Amino acid sequence: MQKSSVSIVVVNLGSPKSPKPNDVGKYLNEFLTDPYVINLSTWIRYPLVKACITPFRKYRSAEAYRSIWNTDGGPLRTITCQVAAQVEETTGIKTLPAMRYGEPSIHAAIQQLQDYQTIFLALQYPQHADSTRTTSIRYTEQLIENKQLIVAPPFYNDTNYLNVLVNHTKEHLRNPIDHLLISFHSLPESHIKNADPTNKHCLIDSNCCEIGSIAHSTCYRHQCLHTAKLLGESLGLPYSISFQSRLGRAKWLKPTTEFSLKRLAQKNVKNLAVVCPGFTADNLETLEEIGIQGKNTFMINGGKSFQLIPCLNSDKNWISFLSTWILQQLNITT
Repeated sequence: MQKSSVSIVVVNLGSPKSPKPNDVGKYLNEFLTDPYVINLSTWIRYPLVKACITPFRKYRSAEAYRSIWNTDGGPLRTITCQVAAQVEETTGIKTLPAMRYGEPSIHAAIQQLQDYQTIFLALQYPQHADSTRTTSIRYTEQLIENKQLIVAPPFYNDTNYLNVLVNHTKEHLRNPIDHLLISFHSLPESHIKNADPTNKHCLIDSNCCEIGSIAHSTCYRHQCLHTAKLLGESLGLPYSISFQSRLGRAKWLKPTTEFSLKRLAQKNVKNLAVVCPGFTADNLETLEEIGIQGKNTFMINGGKSFQLIPCLNSDKNWISFLSTWILQQLNITT
């Protein structure tokens, strides 16, 4: 494939235009009315989101966004733009940043790439989930006419990616720790079951992720546990796994990060580090939910020191991996 015929879109989840409640509300409506995010029927989902969730949640979320906002805007958008620029510089291929929800939008990116026959969707999600990968793919497919769309598989088990993640974590462990908490964004159990192509493997019992199955190719829980196991063992540290950011009353993946932070402090873990390898770029869930709320939960329950390992962001080794990985997927030699 010739570089001149292909372009890259670096996609992350999204961010509001500003931390003002109205902008946050607009973002929440777009995000939460997506059927891949809340998989209820339309006549239930829309009133639930627009009448019950957003009108109240937008104020609390706006306050949280204000605590991490910077002069360039939201950190997720800023970092995604930096990554896209550096990938373009490294690969020599036209590259644009995009968000599934909010701006810069996928639609705007596609409009700017009309002269390119092939579009590579560089989804910034190591693990598969319908609420991240599938929704981005399906949405992009609706926007493309007479073009080739290439989407690479999740990279949660890529050896080179894992090496970058391990080394990055080592570099940012400033002080000795007693324990490493590996926190992933949670999902409703229904999402895990819906993504199971066998309809009879995922969450059938607590050991399902350790039993070989084709379901693992789309199982978010399995892929998180796999990444965490290799990361924890490579670092040689005591570690545990948790799931954060639960929304609503449905059954979600456990244990929750909030529960784990309390339990670890109460079990005499004094020096804790938290890493969030489900995200490649820092955002509200890492900087505010873990870095502020999570730290406070751990400290008031008896913790002494708390380290939040930054996401890969625009780390040079991450950019090198990502650029090489994209070129490999496109069968382009440097």
